[in-house]
Amino acid sequence: MVTSTEDLMKMHAEAIKASSAAAAKTLEGFQKLAALNMQTAKAALEESSEQIKALLAARDAKALTELVTSFSQPAPEKFTAYAKAVYAITKEANSDLTAMVEQQVAASNQQLADAVEALARKAPAGSEGTVNFIKQALSAAQAAYEQVNTATRQFVQVAEANVQGAAKAASGSAKKR
Repeated sequence: MVTSTEDLMKMHAEAIKASSAAAAKTLEGFQKLAALNMQTAKAALEESSEQIKALLAARDAKALTELVTSFSQPAPEKFTAYAKAVYAITKEANSDLTAMVEQQVAASNQQLADAVEALARKAPAGSEGTVNFIKQALSAAQAAYEQVNTATRQFVQVAEANVQGAAKAASGSAKKR
């Protein structure tokens, strides 16, 4: 419960600090994605340069046709590696941001519980039923939040397992070709 200007200023400073930390983590993720994209673009440019050199070095139509055919084949293993790298970066950023949000929610829950306790101490006689109702509602809301949070984590774990399974299947089928 905000009891003074100093408490309000402290809460404001904490909110700004949390927002800055979230923005920094988000920017860090974007920087990693940009670096990955630059690395991928550089590798693709180098590969294209090598392919052009090979095409120019071809001495007959058969060799040229074979080179064009081999260069036109998709490279699923490269795409899979790129997709895995993007996934790892986004998963890391998401994990960091999720941890930050969970810390903020825990702090907010504690502040709310403290405010309810302060209200209960200052409540007039005969309002115990109302205070108990508020405490029960707060407890039920926190329990519902925990259930949703747990279900979300389980969903994310299943989704990650499915993505990994699909990536393995795609890698396996690409190697068979």
